Amino acid sequence: MDALDASVKCGSSGIMEIFPHIHQIQSLVGDRNLFQYLFVGDNVVLLDTGASYTPAEVILPFLQRQGIAPSHLTLAINTHADADHHGGNAALKESASEMLLACGDPDRAMIENPDHLFASRYNHWVADHGIGLSRFPEASAWVRTMAGPAHRIDLTFRGGEQITIDGKRTLRALHVPGHSDGHLALYDSANKAVFVGDALHGNYCPTTKGEPSLPPAYFAVLAYLGTLQFLEALEINWIYSGHWPVYHGAAAAEFLAECRRFVDKASALVMKTLERHPEGVTLLMCIDECGPAMGNWPANNQWLLMYPLHGHLLYLEQQGVTKKIKGEGYSRWKLAAQ
Repeated sequence: MDALDASVKCGSSGIMEIFPHIHQIQSLVGDRNLFQYLFVGDNVVLLDTGASYTPAEVILPFLQRQGIAPSHLTLAINTHADADHHGGNAALKESASEMLLACGDPDRAMIENPDHLFASRYNHWVADHGIGLSRFPEASAWVRTMAGPAHRIDLTFRGGEQITIDGKRTLRALHVPGHSDGHLALYDSANKAVFVGDALHGNYCPTTKGEPSLPPAYFAVLAYLGTLQFLEALEINWIYSGHWPVYHGAAAAEFLAECRRFVDKASALVMKTLERHPEGVTLLMCIDECGPAMGNWPANNQWLLMYPLHGHLLYLEQQGVTKKIKGEGYSRWKLAAQ
């Protein structure tokens, strides 16, 4: 999320029927699009509940215009632990009390408890690396508002589950980690469409005008590469996401390739930075040196490179290529051979 743009919450919304009885619900978060997806049949399934204010401002008005009572919502699935994707859980549950809330099993604790979300996802590296959302109090307050109150999850998925929409249509839950450990996507085999939330990042997350807003935010390199390999092998004609434009046909394959190229570029840049500094590099140093070559998103969002760059440094450490040094000040990584 654009943690430093606290001036815009949820703007004008739009709704589009992308396939028969499948709707894309559009609003804004910061300078970016925010999408939820509704699958309508005997069961009515919502993918992501948005931020704390999204149900009242966007989702419930949409249901009313479609003549769907909130009580007809069967299931709301959170793709992953991020305030703009599950912060609406409590508010939506107030209007749809019989609806079940679901998420990926490894993300459950963070989704249920905003304090855990902040401690484990947004501020996890403050003490060891001096970087995290708490360094920006205004933005931190905005994200905390988006996260909404604590609320329990009713069931969790691990990937492979079949979700019935009606007698002819089912969705398959996919486990697509990298951006979070429990990240889920939904696959619609009839339309050869995958609904990925924030599982894929390309070169950047775009503004509504298509310009770079945020850097990619995968944090587990091998898991992210595994997700790319899994989706590359899946029969996909359409990719729908939480913030990115729609990708169709050859553009879908190219977007997956773009994701992979960014990982390769980040890996090469991290290695060059380590080679330039035999004394070791901190995460902040790595962001400062690699960032300008990685993309041209706004400078005040550069700190979000903490996610992929920490992932690459950790991956090299796990391979034995680097070793982590703790002492006075922030932790450093240096090449093991130096």
